Amino acid sequence: MRPVTLDHHRELLARIYGGKRWILAVDVLAAATQTVHALRELGATSCLCVAGSRGTGPMPDTEFSPDPIVLGVEAPDMMSGVRLSLQALAALPGDAVARVDAFDPERQARVLGTIFDDGRDVAGRRKFGARPEPWQRLEDKTVIDAFWRAAGVSHAPARVVPARLSELEAAAAELDRGEGTVWSGDNREGFNGGASYVRWVRTAAHAEQASEFFGAHCHRVRVMPFLEGIPCSIHGVVFDDYVLALRPCEMVVLQKPGESTLHYARAASFWDPPAVDRDAMRAVARRTGEHLRASVGYRGAFTIDGVLSRDGFLPTELNPRVGAALYIMTAGLPLSIPLFNAAVVEGVRADFRARELEAAVLAHVDAHRAGGGMAVVPRAPSEGQAAVLGWRGDHFEVMPDGCEPDAVARYGPSPAGGFVMVDLVAERTPIGPSAAPRVAAALACLNAHWQLGLGPLEPAQDVRGEPPSARDRSRATP
Repeated sequence: MRPVTLDHHRELLARIYGGKRWILAVDVLAAATQTVHALRELGATSCLCVAGSRGTGPMPDTEFSPDPIVLGVEAPDMMSGVRLSLQALAALPGDAVARVDAFDPERQARVLGTIFDDGRDVAGRRKFGARPEPWQRLEDKTVIDAFWRAAGVSHAPARVVPARLSELEAAAAELDRGEGTVWSGDNREGFNGGASYVRWVRTAAHAEQASEFFGAHCHRVRVMPFLEGIPCSIHGVVFDDYVLALRPCEMVVLQKPGESTLHYARAASFWDPPAVDRDAMRAVARRTGEHLRASVGYRGAFTIDGVLSRDGFLPTELNPRVGAALYIMTAGLPLSIPLFNAAVVEGVRADFRARELEAAVLAHVDAHRAGGGMAVVPRAPSEGQAAVLGWRGDHFEVMPDGCEPDAVARYGPSPAGGFVMVDLVAERTPIGPSAAPRVAAALACLNAHWQLGLGPLEPAQDVRGEPPSARDRSRATP
């Protein structure tokens, strides 16, 4: 297959981003690494990173973006870390403001935020590609059912009720199909994701625990039946005259035996749904994008999360922004999708060639698979650690350095303690089946190796059946 070049789109971004100073305002510094690299390649003159904390993983290029500002944000959990970082970035201390002013004395630098950014200024400088408030409100899981109905998108039945035990239990009794119900809280406290405000309720004890949590953090809760199947998402991008639709991507959401909380472990693109479901999900993305444009004047990327259930794909939420899966699917693409998206959201008038972009990105994401898992744990190591893992048929083992790995992992700090990231090696991971069993096995291996304190984690069940084209490359020669 010929490599995807996208020369026109790269030249377009070079005209937008080249020759300018940029400020990257992110929750963790490691999250800025790829964007800093892309800005340098596009001809930006310099870059200043301002981050809530350092995070884990490769750090930005210190030659192009030296001396980052790290605010030292700490938080009890990942979502609190996101929100506290956004607050800290919007209210920088005086010494940090002075450093931003020294970097940008003419106040001409532009600011880029994160995928979940709320658009607030940084040191008096406006965000480039900031999302309007009406778009952000659609991320609230308790308002989305009206959107699905208006857009003509089929979805599971649901009820939105106050965060009180009696009303939650009544809604659950009405909707339970025998496998429990899923409760999702509103955005009273701001952005939430990563299944942090989601509970799978199957027992009276689960209901009591969940209602206590939601009563403390939310006004309202959405209750729907539990859907067995593969959690997955699909991305679209809204342009003035076209809605680009990509391919489905698995969300690795692991279940905790006996518990109501779920473990969001990132995403992976190795899974291939049946062709009929792929086509149906892409049609849902187009219909959703068209309604977003018509109803709120939307531009740019969005993500539909849901479950490929026995009844086909049923959406559960809409994320009016770039989703984490898009970073995974487009890794290695010779175009920064986040920077491209920011330009679209900003309303830059340009020849975006949306259909050409769609064909090129689809070709890339179908040919290049990636993904893995992650976990936030209470304790961070005194220094960063790494491990290589080998697959042994039904489990992983830690291997000596120098061995050919089936997965690679790193362990370091996060605002909420420690952070573990594991990447499956693409050339040695099966294409077709769900990647969640391997991610669960990798986290179990690392839990024993690094004493992380993770409990048992189980993958969701594929109830639509493995597609006939599935093939195992797990022992293929790279």
